[in-house]
Amino acid sequence: MGQLRSEIEQHLLMVEEVLGGMDTFIQRLEKRVSRIEEGLGIEPEGISASGWVADLQRVKAELSSIRNLVK
Repeated sequence: MGQLRSEIEQHLLMVEEVLGGMDTFIQRLEKRVSRIEEGLGIEPEGISASGWVADLQRVKAELSSIRNLVK
C-alpha cells in the first residue's frame, strides 16, 4: 500500500510539472497575442487609430493623394 501511495504521489508531481509548463506556455502565448493585437491596433471595442494597420492605411491614403496631385 505504501508503494502504491508513493507511485501516486510521483505521478501527481509529474502532472503538476506538466500543468505548470502548460501554464507558462499559455502565459507567453497570451503576451505574444497581446503584442500582435497592439501592433495591429485591435482593441476590445474594435480597431483603433494606432498600430501597423492604421499606419499602412495612412500611408496608402497619402500615396493616393500624391498620385492624384501628379496626374
